[in-house]
Formats: sequence, C-alpha cells, structure tokens
Amino acid sequence: MVERQFQKLNFYLLGFAIVMALLKFWMMVTVDSKIVVICAFLSLLLLGSTINVGIGNLVPNHVKKKICFRIDFWLAVLTLWFTMLPFGLFGLSAFFKTSFPLTGYQFTWITINRYWLLGCLITAYVVLLMVVLYLRRFIYYLATSYNKSFLQILTLSRHTASLKDVGRSLLLIAIRIGWVMCLILFLSFINYLVGQQFVFVLSLGIINLCVPLIEIKLLFRLLAIPVNSHIKLTGISVFGLFGALIFVSVLGVTYSSHRILKPAQQEIIVHRGVIDNDGAPNTISALKKNSRYRFSYVEMDIQETKDHHFICAHNDTLFIPGKGQREINLLKLKTIQRYHHVDLFREYLHIANNLEQPLIVELKVTNHSDKEMGKRFAEQFGQQMLKQSNMVHSVGYNYLRQIKARYPKIRVGLVTMLNFSNLAKYKVDFYTLQHITLTPFLLRSIPSKRPVYAWTDDQSLTMKRLSMMGVDGQVTDQAITLKDLTFNQKQNYWLLILNSIVTYL
Repeated sequence: MVERQFQKLNFYLLGFAIVMALLKFWMMVTVDSKIVVICAFLSLLLLGSTINVGIGNLVPNHVKKKICFRIDFWLAVLTLWFTMLPFGLFGLSAFFKTSFPLTGYQFTWITINRYWLLGCLITAYVVLLMVVLYLRRFIYYLATSYNKSFLQILTLSRHTASLKDVGRSLLLIAIRIGWVMCLILFLSFINYLVGQQFVFVLSLGIINLCVPLIEIKLLFRLLAIPVNSHIKLTGISVFGLFGALIFVSVLGVTYSSHRILKPAQQEIIVHRGVIDNDGAPNTISALKKNSRYRFSYVEMDIQETKDHHFICAHNDTLFIPGKGQREINLLKLKTIQRYHHVDLFREYLHIANNLEQPLIVELKVTNHSDKEMGKRFAEQFGQQMLKQSNMVHSVGYNYLRQIKARYPKIRVGLVTMLNFSNLAKYKVDFYTLQHITLTPFLLRSIPSKRPVYAWTDDQSLTMKRLSMMGVDGQVTDQAITLKDLTFNQKQNYWLLILNSIVTYL
C-alpha cells in the first residue's frame, strides 16, 4: 500500500515537471506580461498542490478543510515560493525577472545604485533562507500536529532545529545544485561530441524534465516529506516517461529557441575604441588607430562636467590631489584639466565624422547627473551626430528621451548592467545588454526590428554562444577575434545547452 502511494506521488511529481514545461512554453509563445503574472500565480498554486499531495497521508481530509490550516499552509508555501526564486524556481525565475514593469526613472535609479541595493537584497535573502531552513519542518508538523496552534507549531519546529541541521540542509542544496550543473555539463559534452540537432532537442527535454524533478524532490526532503525516489517500471510507466520526455523536448525547442533560426551576422562594435589593449580607452589616438579597420561602430563613454562640458571618460570619478576621488559631475573642466589629460567629446565626434567612423556614444549617468543633461547633449551635438549613423546609448532612460525629443532621427538605445524588468516597453531604438544573464526569453521579448547588442564579449566561446542566441552585434575588446570568428552551428549546440545554467541557476 505504501509503495503504491509513493508510486502515485512520483507520477504526480512527473506531472508537476511537465506542467512547469507547459508554463514556460506558454510564456515563451505569448511574450505577454499578463501571461507571466498568470503563470507566476499558477506556479504558486501548483507548488502548494504538490506539497499538499505529499502530506496527504499525514493529515486527515477534514483538517485540510479548516480555514486556519489553509491559511498557515499557504503562508508557508508562499514563503517557500519566494525563497526559491533566486534558485531558479524550476526555471521560471528567468521569465519573471524580465517581465515586471518599471518606469524609466526606476530602471535608471536601480541600475545606478545596484551595488548597495544588491548588497541589501543578498543580506535580506540570506536571513530569509536561514530562517526557512531553520524552520524547515514547519509544514511537516503542521500536518502531523494539526491540533496545535500556529505558534505552537513554530515552537515545535524551532525546538527540533539546530545550526548543525541548517548546515546539513545547505550542504544538501549545494549537492543538488552540483547535480544540476553536472547534468547540464554532461549533456553539453555529449552535444559537443555528436553535434546533431536531434541530440540537442533530446538534451533540452532531459534538462527541462529532470531539473524540476531534482528541485521538487530536494524541496520535499528539506520539508521532511517522505518520498521514494524509485519508480517501479512497468510497461505503462516506461511509456509515460518516454512520452513525457518527447513532449517536454518539443516544448523545450520552442521556449529555448533563439531570436532567429540561424546565427546572425554580427555587427562588430569596438569597446571604448580599443582593440586588444592597443591604446588608451576613450581617446582620440585610439579612435584614429582603429578606425582603419572600418568596423560597424566604435563605442565610447562620455561624462558631463559641473560646467556642462562633455569629456571622454568611463569612470565616474577622478583623483584630485588633496581631495581624493571626486565625481566628474561635481568638477569643473578647468579643475580636471589641471591634473588629467582628457579629450573633449566635441573634438572626438568631429574627428570620427571626418574619419567616417560611426560611434555609439554612452552617456554616463550618476546620482548627481544634471536633470537636463540629455537636452544639453542634443543642443551641443545633435547636428554633428546626424552627419553619419552615430547613436547614443545609456542607462539613463529619461536622458535618451530628451535627446529623442529634440532630434528624433538620432537612434538611442538602453544599456543594462543587470538584465531585469520588461525592457521591450521602453521607447528606444536598440538595446545593449549585459551578456552573462542573457536568456532566450529576454531576446524573444524584444521586437525583432530593434537590434540587440551584447557587451562585453572577449572570449571566442562567448562570441559563438551569443551569435547562436541571435544577438545582432557584440561590443568587444577583441574586435579582430570576432571578425575572424568562424564556426559550424551544429558543432556548437553544446553552448546553448550550457546556457541552461543561466535559466535554472
């Protein structure tokens, strides 16, 4: 009888993994924020229902119907759901984090202040994780000690917990993360050796079926819910497993598909005007040296001084003797030139136009940037920017809108340091996205008429991965390497399998 119940639970868990694949498929096909919200709610309900099935034999049905039990149970499930978000939440987190709406101001503020914000969020999350692991048996005691109050169950959970137990739980989580990584690495290796599309499709299916199963069984173990990992194989069960694998594989191809069917011809964008450290970044001398290659664009950075001059510089601060590091926004040009050699953007732009070398100008933004900086940029350089296909990109969305309002023909783009929020909603002409956390869903959510560039890609394997994902261009310090890059698509499916780590971890 017990074995039969475990068998039933295992098939329920298999169904859980399949439904998770369906949710990802639905979000990938629709690319609709409302659908993402619905899927988030459904994933919460599904997680709670699955846990409810797991504790089904531990608590009588009449107890489950009590309001107090339901409230306590779903509060615990909601806490677990939030706790699992940074761990991928069965592959759903990658969809959620690039779907929630933010205003342009909010996006800019979060990006500028990302370091201390991330520090606060990580600290808060570590505290939450420790509390959840310390009280991990709460749902088990809620089921087995249903005659006790909420506070009594909390006390019981606390009394049976220990720091040593938390350590074991963390070790168990680390081991399961290791399993997931080993599975993805193994399948990547198989695709590296074989390089056939059917192997690629099957590998996606295995990942999309097995990883959620690994995660949900880990959750059950942490919650002290008994589950037998072994499925007694019968003709029906073998057919069901095989059918589930094929079904999830087909779905996986869809929601892991890329912006285009074949690798895109890459626009090569020279990062800060320098190729393989052959000059000082953001300088006219580097521009003159590397414009001879005739690459699509030279990307460079500018900062506005206190007296509203634009200089070629990447870092927000400069060292001033006797005063230490000071923000460029708070320094006058004369003060900067007294201690540092800097090129003025006006001269840089004039020379770039004469050399017929298009620019992508990054307008750097800090918390002290003047609110009218975009307007002044447009007034000072608008006509010169239009002499060739020069563009502007920045994390400062409102500044981009100021430039666009004055000169609609200047193409403006959004830069991301962290890939988050619903980027497609912003009124820009292109995107320059941080490459490490780039996902198929994020690429698919952006209209194809808006080019997507990735930064900063200096390794050939990264260049191949991004080309296969379908980005339109790459900002790189190794422009020659990207120019000479050749590869066979089938032989590099393994890079797309490897990219699953971003989705699931």
